[in-house]
Amino acid sequence: MEVNDFLKIPSLGQSYITAGHDGIFNIIKKIEVIEEPYPAIRDFLVPGSFFLTTFWCMRSDKENRIQMVREMIECRCAGLGIMPAPNLGGTIDEEIIALGNQHGFPVIYIPEGTGWGNIISEYGLLAHNLFSPAANQQMTDVLNLFTEFHAEEDIGNFCRNMSRLLGVPLIVSTDTVYSSDQQDMNVAMIMAKVQSVCQRNIKSFVSPITIRIDDNHSVVVHFGKKALVIAYTVSRMLDSETFQLFYKIAPAMAKELDKYCTNPYSIRGKHFIGDLGDKPMHYVLLKRKNLRQIERELGHPYIIYERNDYLNYCIILIPDEFKKGSEVYPLYREMMDQTQPELFVFSQVSMEKRKLIAKLESIKYMVSTLAYLEGMYSVDELPLLYILAFAPLEYRKHLFGESGTSELWGDDKGFLETLRMYILIRNVMDVGNLQGIHPNSVKYRLKKMLSRFGYREEDMLGDLSYIELLMQLEVMATEN
Repeated sequence: MEVNDFLKIPSLGQSYITAGHDGIFNIIKKIEVIEEPYPAIRDFLVPGSFFLTTFWCMRSDKENRIQMVREMIECRCAGLGIMPAPNLGGTIDEEIIALGNQHGFPVIYIPEGTGWGNIISEYGLLAHNLFSPAANQQMTDVLNLFTEFHAEEDIGNFCRNMSRLLGVPLIVSTDTVYSSDQQDMNVAMIMAKVQSVCQRNIKSFVSPITIRIDDNHSVVVHFGKKALVIAYTVSRMLDSETFQLFYKIAPAMAKELDKYCTNPYSIRGKHFIGDLGDKPMHYVLLKRKNLRQIERELGHPYIIYERNDYLNYCIILIPDEFKKGSEVYPLYREMMDQTQPELFVFSQVSMEKRKLIAKLESIKYMVSTLAYLEGMYSVDELPLLYILAFAPLEYRKHLFGESGTSELWGDDKGFLETLRMYILIRNVMDVGNLQGIHPNSVKYRLKKMLSRFGYREEDMLGDLSYIELLMQLEVMATEN
């Protein structure tokens, strides 16, 4: 590898050559971290070696620092990477810079906090694999994506861009799930199958593992310490040349994504299989800025299925021990009053354990896309909200005309939410319990809002165009 190529690895994304630009094509044969004092360091000087140092052992010995660089040049070493903070006060010696420029000896400035281990592992990933010229260019593009990710920290973009580059549909799981754009890939079903396999004993797996999805498709799952990187493909393509690059890149992806995980995948949802009993569950996704005291604030024996401190949501399970299904709505109101969430997504019906995990993965996927939502929503609304969020502007104009939604929205947000909840639940008493208002107040709000949309009060009993009206209300929720 040349010094010029070495600078492209992700860990050196903020580093730069401060001297010796004429030596950027020097060949690097190995990387060494040195913190030995001069002259003891002489024993380690080998032609083609590139050295990394903070000069900790020579922080008070400028003369020997300079002499060491002279001997590196005489020994035809490839270059030197210096992290000058904190031992050198953040500044590389002017004499070392002058030597580098004079002899074409590359001196790289490395910011404080850069991990030597990360540099060495990424160098090994690039240097110890043989590529054709085309594949070598592809690897360079891959490393550029890592550099962009370090700057932007946008996991969704990282997943989609890497998928396009590798030509393989990808799913990554940190505290939430992200996927590339692939129409025939059922993300919720794949995550449910992966979860099912992982519940057996994730610690016994040798990464990566292959899981069969259907007669034609499989996924390859690579485990980080906390994150998962998953590739989806036609089973016959698992050994193809295209797929080989994924095998090489996946460990580095998982390592980068680990830092965005609160808990290891193996313990996420740990209550789910064994500890929940046989009762069906209602479920809630609750989102707000601070979740640290959420268990204490609830004051009930709810099950915190998952808490995501990165995206500020938690998923709460409620065993269905109610005599009537409508009894859950006052409980939802109590939860909202106790926790004051920015977003509250609730289930209208309870669900058996075997179906619950796939549903929850689907909810997390949609909520990560609809992260801007605020207010109260039924789980059943999310697919429609998700679709409408990507609907063409022309279609939304068709629903409302040129005036748009702002005129209808006005000061009646709460009244419109009552109408939306009624269309979904179809019971005045339950809507009142959910919103904490009297049933007569529900009827008043419905009457007022229906007139705004051109309906009569008696239409509430059965003649509403429910689907069209619900879509209008959902568009207003996403736009306002």
